[in-house]
Amino acid sequence: MLGKITSLLQLNIKLEWQQRQSYFSILIYVLSTVYLTFLVFNGTMSVETWNSFFWVIFIFAAVQAAYRSFHHEAEQRFLLYFGMVSPQVLILGKIVYNFLYLTLVGLFTTLLFIFFLGQNMTSPGAFIFILVLAALGFSSILTFVAGISAKAGNNPALPTILSIPLLYPQIITLSRVSQRALTGFSWEINAPLLLVLSMIALVCFLLSFLLFPYLWRD
Repeated sequence: MLGKITSLLQLNIKLEWQQRQSYFSILIYVLSTVYLTFLVFNGTMSVETWNSFFWVIFIFAAVQAAYRSFHHEAEQRFLLYFGMVSPQVLILGKIVYNFLYLTLVGLFTTLLFIFFLGQNMTSPGAFIFILVLAALGFSSILTFVAGISAKAGNNPALPTILSIPLLYPQIITLSRVSQRALTGFSWEINAPLLLVLSMIALVCFLLSFLLFPYLWRD
């Protein structure tokens, strides 16, 4: 299974690199929105505002990036995959690819926020750990939603409509714990919130893994 997942990961990277403008479109979106935020706030904002704008920009960048998860999978390619790999392997390969992709997008967004808006993180390690958990949860939900969208004719509005309510519990927890990472973070005190965040990411991953085969058969 690991070999097939690796092959699917390599295939996704090659397919996306052939249309590398999709990578640059995400980067330009993040850069332009962060720079616009810098202009609006004149380079200074409170920690709460910094934290809120970071997650808003990252969430919509994640939705836009994950929407392309099944962009290359025409109906004929779905049939080809059906004869080559199991649906569990396919969804795992897509989730791993989006996890890596969203982690890089999140790190890029963080660097831009620090460069333009300035923020002396008291616990950068904790913030990056939270960002990785967010990328795992987001990739699990958004990949599954992208599969639903692909089966529904790649409707561009569908991922946003479906994903925002599903991401809401994770967003609320993320906003609380990440703000503490910016001002003063204690692993012992915040362990319950980190555990909740980890469990949400795990549940999202398991739901995508278990439900995707039913979507695959449709």
